[in-house]
Amino acid sequence: MKKILLIIYILIFTSCTSLNKKVWTKINKKEIILNLEPGDIIIKEKTLSPLGIFGHSAIMKTERIVFDYPKLGQTSYEIDINYWLEKNRDIIVLRYKKMNEKFREKLLENMEKFSKMNYKIVFNKRDNTEFYCSHFIWYIYYQTAKDLGFVLDIDSDKGLIVFPYDFIDSNELKIIY
Repeated sequence: MKKILLIIYILIFTSCTSLNKKVWTKINKKEIILNLEPGDIIIKEKTLSPLGIFGHSAIMKTERIVFDYPKLGQTSYEIDINYWLEKNRDIIVLRYKKMNEKFREKLLENMEKFSKMNYKIVFNKRDNTEFYCSHFIWYIYYQTAKDLGFVLDIDSDKGLIVFPYDFIDSNELKIIY
């Protein structure tokens, strides 16, 4: 029981990153998001709900299609960006600074390769047997770089667990919206 409480304590307090509100983009459900690219990372702001306190992240599969690991008991799914957005919930869009066609093609290949795993919170981000939202994104970026012969860690704090907000301060990513 003490171990579970310690894990919950760590998760809650490590996820409470304070961000300057200026970097968040307010999205109206009727608004169409333009200029998104495959591989872009989308992060929803935190909410006051059990899993919402960590925020939520997904990755763009195409300019319009979001690839998402949504919640416990489900595998991944694809959805149009306009349906993925939530009214009155801000987002941040991040893009890998060194994105090129070779990297993007391998990233999309890895996205497909690891797309049907079960959703589960794992405590080692190098585990590729089960995923949660930000873990999946981190892993496919990590594996893509590894496949191409270099090391990449887009987790800003380099811990064993990666949260959606850990991408925001990554030196490897830039804020698009």
